[in-house]
Amino acid sequence: MKLIIQACIICLYIFTAMFAGATDMWQKNIQSFALIGEGTLKVFVWELYDLKLFSEMNSFSWQNKFILEFDYKRELKKDKVIEASLKEMRRQKGVAEKQINAWKTYLEQGINTVREGTKAAVEWAPDGQITFHYEGKAPVIINDKLFAKSFINIWLGQETSEPELRSALLGKRQPNTQ
Repeated sequence: MKLIIQACIICLYIFTAMFAGATDMWQKNIQSFALIGEGTLKVFVWELYDLKLFSEMNSFSWQNKFILEFDYKRELKKDKVIEASLKEMRRQKGVAEKQINAWKTYLEQGINTVREGTKAAVEWAPDGQITFHYEGKAPVIINDKLFAKSFINIWLGQETSEPELRSALLGKRQPNTQ
C-alpha cells in the first residue's frame, strides 16, 4: 500500500510539473515580446477586461507572432463569450454561416468561463495557428488560419465594433485611464 501511495505521489508530481510548464508558456513568451498597445473593453459602464497586444517585433503584423493578453474584470460565462464572439465574427465580410457553425466547435474547445482576476491569452503564429491560454489550464491549439484571423479580428480587424480599443491596441492612441 505504501508503494502505491508513493507511486501516486511521484506521478502527481511529474504531471503537475509538466502541466505547469505548459500553462505558463505564453507568460514566458510575453517577456521577450514588445508591448504594442493596451486598452479596456467596456460595455455600457462595466469594464469587462483589460487587453494588451504584445509582438515579437516592435509593431503589429500578421507576419509576426503576437499575443493578446486578457485581464478579466468580472465573471464571464463560457456560453456568453462564445455567443458574443460568434456575433462579432458574423459582422466580418466574407464569413459564411457554414464557417460560423464549424468555428463554434473551436470556440467551445478554446474558451473558458472566467472570473474577476483571471488572466488569459490568445497567441497567433504566422502559419495561422492560434493558441488559447488560460491560467491553470492546458493550452488549446487550433490550426485554421481563417478561423484564427477572424477571431483575432474581433479586436484588431478594421471592421471591429470597438475601433477605439483597436487603435489603443495598435499603439495609435493613449489608453483611456479614467
